[in-house]
Amino acid sequence: MAVTGRMGTTVYETEIGEPEIEDVRQHVSTMSSSELLRFGVTAKFRCSRGPGLEHAQKEALEAQLLEARTEWNKRHPSLPLRDSF
Repeated sequence: MAVTGRMGTTVYETEIGEPEIEDVRQHVSTMSSSELLRFGVTAKFRCSRGPGLEHAQKEALEAQLLEARTEWNKRHPSLPLRDSF
């Protein structure tokens, strides 16, 4: 299941494979910085729900969070915000 935020950013909550990860990678590269930050914070929040998540859900959210962090660090390597999500 995918969850779409107000800005149209999608956070997958079910198992995702390499094609979906590539879609996420492509999608985050086209986001504005504010959208990317919102996406990363949303993914981090959903990852932190802890015991309520199934293993596949947690892996999907962690993969998306990693993609968001990677893109953010590529764009803003020296900002202190880079460690906030």
